[in-house]
Amino acid sequence: MRKLALIAVLLFVAGQGLSAATYRLFVHGRSGDNHCRSLTSTTSGTYDHNNYWGGAVSGLSNVRYVGFDGTRNGGAYSWETCGAQKQLHDALRTFCTGSNDCEIYTHSTGGLVVAAYFGLNNPSVNIRRIQLMASAAGGSELADISTSYLGWLGFDTLGGELDESVSTRGARNGFNHYQARGRTYYTTSGEGTDYLYATSPFLPGKDDGVLANHSLCNVNTVKDVDQSCTRGNGTMTRSYSCGFLWLSTCYDRSYRWSPYYTVYRGGGGHSHGDAKRDYNRR
Repeated sequence: MRKLALIAVLLFVAGQGLSAATYRLFVHGRSGDNHCRSLTSTTSGTYDHNNYWGGAVSGLSNVRYVGFDGTRNGGAYSWETCGAQKQLHDALRTFCTGSNDCEIYTHSTGGLVVAAYFGLNNPSVNIRRIQLMASAAGGSELADISTSYLGWLGFDTLGGELDESVSTRGARNGFNHYQARGRTYYTTSGEGTDYLYATSPFLPGKDDGVLANHSLCNVNTVKDVDQSCTRGNGTMTRSYSCGFLWLSTCYDRSYRWSPYYTVYRGGGGHSHGDAKRDYNRR
């Protein structure tokens, strides 16, 4: 009888192991559409509702899309129904516990959503990798403009909600970016030209058309970063001529948040939108 009970336990454990899965969660960025869908079972979130990713994700198994409504109170920090934090929380509890684990991939504002969640919470979940593509965790000057002017004028319906949270002040002051609960945020960046002439004058230093390199390179302060993101998370140093008759050499150093680690620098031909395809960069 004891042997039969032991066999039953072993079969149960083996069955649990066979059913274990790695889910790949894709968290979208800023959008005027509502991408929210209930995430209460492992069969949910299987399609890109309202087409944020536009077919950029392919060749992966167990892909799940974590959609939210950016107009909810608090924007990227929202715990309301369909709010960004609530949707991510539901996804983690559904896909990343028990015998299952997850890889998390984000685009743009999605990077802020995920970094804020782990910066403010310490959930017991199984995470293999977190990759932030064109991360807005450092905020965008375009959101500063939106909340200051466009939203006030009525041109931007997200101005008072999502854009407030992804402004440079809202993104940087909302949580401690050095706190990641022992996790590493692998990041990618580019310096594309899709929006160059329209938006670059509002973004200090180099940019990808939507975000300046102080955000893309995970720099710990808002500043003019006039150089490309270097691999890793070490200090970025730029030398330039200065002093009397420009005969001296000066150095500009950009210090970065330690949990963030740059793995790919797309360069001038890699736009903010192109970053949606960076999930395989290592």
